[in-house]
Parts: sequence; structure tokens; C-alpha cells
Amino acid sequence: MYPALILAGGASKRMGKNKATMVVEGSAMISRVAHALRDAGCTSIFVAVRDGFQRREIMGALTHLTDVQCILDNDLERSAKSGLRSALRECAEMGIKRIQLAPCDMPWIRPQVFERLREGSRPVMMPKGEHLQPLLSLIDVETVLAALERADMRASLKNTLRSVPCQIIEISDKVCFRNINSLSDMNS
Repeated sequence: MYPALILAGGASKRMGKNKATMVVEGSAMISRVAHALRDAGCTSIFVAVRDGFQRREIMGALTHLTDVQCILDNDLERSAKSGLRSALRECAEMGIKRIQLAPCDMPWIRPQVFERLREGSRPVMMPKGEHLQPLLSLIDVETVLAALERADMRASLKNTLRSVPCQIIEISDKVCFRNINSLSDMNS
């Protein structure tokens, strides 16, 4: 089974506090995502974090899980793209060939999404509900790392991931792709 990489290194500026550890329906968002990944068969979970403070806060929300490890962003640039690039470099050094991506701010994601992505055979398997969900892709580490390395600094992470040849898997469940970026998103 593939390991997973939860993307949790953002500054949560619109939220005003760390989104990953916000409680949704009784559990921290990152814990809900981690459980969906585990229920889908991902045994090793890595969490991409910005710094040591964020690592301490996030690991506090995940103490009940085993085999969870944080990867610190060691890139000079601070962006979602650089955080993923930094994490994928670490994964490549560990010999990880494929990894399931998942953002920390999709607390209603279901294990079935990750299971469906494993049905394909392309270097990038990307789910699509109402919109493409590139941050939930099952990826070949070297292929995506190469795309991130050659991407224009101004290109968004989502557009960079969309530029990699991929297979799109249609998923009709709109609720599972709902993400939380601000307090108003909690009530919608």
C-alpha cells in the first residue's frame, strides 16, 4: 500500500489560526483526514509542516496514531509549492516511489476516494468531483518532483500538478471535497 502525505504547512491566513488542528464534528481536521487515509489502507503517514512550532501543534492532534512523521519545509521559498517540493525530496530520499497526497483542510474526505485512485495506472491519478482536486492526487514522486523543479516560480501548485499527465477519476460525492479555508466555510 502507498504511504500518504498530508499537506499541512500553510499559514492559514484566512482562518487566523492553524486549520489542521481546528475541531470539526469532534475531531481535529488533520485527524479526520489521517483516519480516512488509514481506512483506505495507507499505513505510513507523513505530514508536511512549515516549522517546528507547527509540527509540535499537529503532532499533538495526532498522538493517538502510530507511524506518523512530520517533514519540515526546508526550502528558502515559502509557498505551498515549495512545501510540497521539499516534502517530496525527502520522500524520494527515503525511497518512496508513489504517495497519496491529501490536504489537511478536507475533513469530510472519504476513504473511498483514495481507494478509487488506486484503480488507475498513470503517474498521477487525480480525482474530480465538481472540480479537479489535484491536492488529493495519488502521485509518482519523481514525476511530480520533476514538474515542481521545472515549474515557473509564479505558477500555482494546483496548475503545476495539473500540468503533469494524469488520469482523472470522476467521483460524484461533492461533500467529501468540501474544504475549510475560513470560519464561514465551517457553516456552509
